[in-house]
Formats: sequence, C-alpha cells, structure tokens
Amino acid sequence: MIRNVMDMNAHYGGLNAAFQEEKKSVWVMNVVPVNARNTLPLILDKGFAGVLHDWCEPFPTYPRTYDMLHANGLLSQLSSERCDMMELFLEMDRILRPEGWVVLSDNLGAIEMARALATQVRWEARVIDLQNGSDQRLLVSQKPFVKK
Repeated sequence: MIRNVMDMNAHYGGLNAAFQEEKKSVWVMNVVPVNARNTLPLILDKGFAGVLHDWCEPFPTYPRTYDMLHANGLLSQLSSERCDMMELFLEMDRILRPEGWVVLSDNLGAIEMARALATQVRWEARVIDLQNGSDQRLLVSQKPFVKK
C-alpha cells in the first residue's frame, strides 16, 4: 500500500493532481529542485504540500518516510551539476521504506546509469521502454525488505 509519496522533480504538481483525480488517498510531498524554474508558488496555490530543495544535499526528513519516490527528468538535470549520483541514490535509499518503490523517467543514458546505481544499493530494478519513438525510458525499482 502506498501512503506517502515524494515527487522529487514536481514541476507543476502533476503527479499529485493525478493521484487526486483518481481519488487515491496518498500524501504527496512535491519537491522543486533549487536549480529548476521555481514553480513552488503554483503548487502551493493548488493546495498541495511542497518545498524547494537542493538534491546535492540530504533531504530533511526521517529515514524510511516514503513508500514511493518519483522523478521525471531529475537525473539528466543533476548530471551536469556538482552532485554525485551515488550520494543521491544513497539518500533516496535512506528516505525510502523497505519494499518501497522508485519510479524514474528520463533519457536512456541517465536511466542506464540509474539502473547500475540501483543495483549497487541492492534494489530490484528494471527498465521499461515507453515505445513512443523517443529515448525516454522508465526505471522501476523496489527496495527489498532485508531480514536479519
């Protein structure tokens, strides 16, 4: 069951709106990266929760807070910056609950790099070709429940 969702590159809050339209009872944290166009006022005007955040830094939340992380275009946006992608994936692993999901949409190069990183943090990962004639791909990953 998915209750807490983070949209790591929220743009205009579209993921939040889609959940709301489908009458899904989830809480979404809409994150607008500091290096992107500041659309946070539009998100807040819709009544959605949201923050500005620099993904090169840790996100201020408790560990294992979110059931699902979603990002559209974030990886290719961050790859040109000073951020280390492995540090981003370790931060995602920290805030994701066991058996939580990560859904990333980006270009083929960024998704292939993300798949390699996802396997390094021991997530089950698969790439889905959208078959729309572009190089856009989805990476769907799940963090396993590790028993001691």
